Amino acid sequence: MKRSVFLVILFLFTQQAFSQQAPYTGTKTPYPVPKTATSAAPAGYQPVWINYVGRHGARFLTKAGSDVKLLKVLSEAEQKQGLTTTGKLIKQMVQRFLTIEKNNYEFISLLGKQEQAGIGARLLQQYPTVFKGGGKGLSVEVTHKIRTRQSAEAFVSQLGGYTGNIHFEQVQDSNENVLRFYDLSPAYLKFKKSDAVSRPIDSLNKDVQTQTVALHVAKKLFTSSWLKASTDKGEAYNWNTIAEYLYDLYSVQFSIPLEMKVKGYTKDSIDFGIAFSTADLVWLEFKNSAEDFLEKGAGTDTLGIQSRVAAPLLVDFINTTNEALHAPAGTASEAILRFTHAEAISPFATLLGIPQASVPSPAIRAYNQHWQASAIIPLSANIQWILYSNGNDFLVKVLLNEKEVALPIATTQYPYYKWTDVKQYYLKKLESLHVSPGDDMHRYLLELQ
Repeated sequence: MKRSVFLVILFLFTQQAFSQQAPYTGTKTPYPVPKTATSAAPAGYQPVWINYVGRHGARFLTKAGSDVKLLKVLSEAEQKQGLTTTGKLIKQMVQRFLTIEKNNYEFISLLGKQEQAGIGARLLQQYPTVFKGGGKGLSVEVTHKIRTRQSAEAFVSQLGGYTGNIHFEQVQDSNENVLRFYDLSPAYLKFKKSDAVSRPIDSLNKDVQTQTVALHVAKKLFTSSWLKASTDKGEAYNWNTIAEYLYDLYSVQFSIPLEMKVKGYTKDSIDFGIAFSTADLVWLEFKNSAEDFLEKGAGTDTLGIQSRVAAPLLVDFINTTNEALHAPAGTASEAILRFTHAEAISPFATLLGIPQASVPSPAIRAYNQHWQASAIIPLSANIQWILYSNGNDFLVKVLLNEKEVALPIATTQYPYYKWTDVKQYYLKKLESLHVSPGDDMHRYLLELQ
């Protein structure tokens, strides 16, 4: 099949996969295919190198939990004639959901593969001068989680016609300083459990709106007589938790439309949205994304530990870019493609100073005025540094989810920045964090405070 025809078919297929909207799903939002065109490069410049880091694609649940626990509660209620008509429908949907999830936990879905394939195809289509098949080829780095390797394989599978070497490297899980830095810093792990995170989240969990949503969902699922009987008997049903279980399944359902089709299920066969009002979903997304904002977003301080923990990834981007641009001809990789998780993408975006990812909020109830999880770290989220050259100088353009973004650096050619200015700016930022490009990043993470 000719490459041009293939790309058209891929585009149509991918667009069809995204036809089902996923409202109010936060970090589980399927990747939004960009619709905006990229800016033309300054005269005389062409793309020569790419530095890339991306989140894995749309996935199944990472483990059995919300699905089996919710089914257990619904089954117990059904045995006592405690389910409403909607509750019975939801129980059937959970059972169908489980048939799809079985043996697929942790994996990316067919939609996830399409997301990654689409990004890879667009990268090749937009920057063909990078992919010449020379030098060391492509360097592909993945974490020890299988969904990152599956994402990488789907991504590179669409680099049709590429003749160079593709070198895969799985970084050891005990030394993933660049791709899973958030798991290696004792101070950061302690921060996630600290009052700085737990207090504002507790305030939202105890908010009257949380109770309102929980009660609304409970009344949708369970009969009033069963609700009253279970309450009178003092049975330990946490309605907030049940609403969260259901919201978890609601969010994931948008990642498995193709598996539903393979099973012969219609769109209505698994639609957990029937148990929620729009107001319910708005609040649940707000509440869940608030924790993401504090733990891996701008939080209350853009240079808090939740962004400083990403210094190893920034160091790696600077070092690898500098090495590639100054390596003898034919000796460097043409691109570095890293595949990781949301916990790496969001703090990196904050550390870079990308506007939509780096506005702090002292009040947790106002965080979403500037920060949206679905826009910054949807499934397959990515950050790209595209390097351009005119034979003498280098420019860099930064993309967040394939959209051009501004950097806190002066330029007369937006969205293109002089590489020397970008490097100098981020080296100074690292210096303010007491980090140098040659430092031992594993030790940095262990000693980070």
